[in-house]
Amino acid sequence: MAATASDLKALLTPEILRLAVARKLPWDKQAAIDFREALDWTFFGGALRDTPHHLITADEEALLHQKTLSALKVLASKGDPSKINVPDLLEALLPRPEDPSFPEQALGLQLVLDQAPRELLNGPLDDRWVYGYFGELAATLAQHLRALPAEQSPHAWARWKDGVSLDYFVWVRMFFTAPIVHHESLAHEAVAMTEELRSLVENERGARDAYRDLPDEERWDLYGFPRMLKARQGPPKGEDGKSSVTKGCFWICALLDVHYPILEKYGRYPYRNSVLGRVSTPDEEAWLKKAMIFKPLAPDVVKRIKDDTKAGLWSPIGTDPYIS
Repeated sequence: MAATASDLKALLTPEILRLAVARKLPWDKQAAIDFREALDWTFFGGALRDTPHHLITADEEALLHQKTLSALKVLASKGDPSKINVPDLLEALLPRPEDPSFPEQALGLQLVLDQAPRELLNGPLDDRWVYGYFGELAATLAQHLRALPAEQSPHAWARWKDGVSLDYFVWVRMFFTAPIVHHESLAHEAVAMTEELRSLVENERGARDAYRDLPDEERWDLYGFPRMLKARQGPPKGEDGKSSVTKGCFWICALLDVHYPILEKYGRYPYRNSVLGRVSTPDEEAWLKKAMIFKPLAPDVVKRIKDDTKAGLWSPIGTDPYIS
């Protein structure tokens, strides 16, 4: 682990972790955010027009991708996420929890493990790395950060409120919560984290989340997640044509919460079965067919992943199963 930590420390410098945050949260830290526009940009590649923002430069983006991809390959070289000591990573890569820079640096590391694999690992077999390897690491990191005392917590409003708007902080909390939501064994913890954010915004803005009052069959709809993805509408607009922090936060919380009924029903995300070498049950197959949004993998890719999983192997990142 010592060699891995030193290699990662040379790659994931404080500046790279800062850039990781700046790339995913390019918003002006003090300004109001149009959440509909910002969510469309984040999830669907829409344009930013009305939301004050500062995109990183092309050179910064190239450097961030180069260093991050190299770091992911260093971590992948261990061959088993359980062999990576996350507390050692925290000690090697982050300042002490009481340091004022700790919250942003911790968020940067969280983004490297949870978001960067989804963006940078695009090989036919790489989704297994995204969900089965780096997803495990990201969730472990998130749990370690969540276990810190309240005064050291990097996702506490008190650690951010003097430097950022509530709008910006909602995005901070979303990305700290995402690895927990993405993990198949942490459903109750995910709902608890979402509730913390919802309650904070309700208290800060004196507004009640209308999603609370929906009938259970609608709020916890088994098909809520694919339905929200297919709709691509985002939060509702106000009279000014923009989505405020309350509308945006409550929509984000709903999007995070609708992952829960899937895990409650199946104990896993059926749309990940093929990328993790699992066989779907007939009930899961019916859910996938009705959801109509998750593209199936090519049969050759499915076979290769199943063979690798059965043999306890990980094909290197970027492997093309069609090239022997």
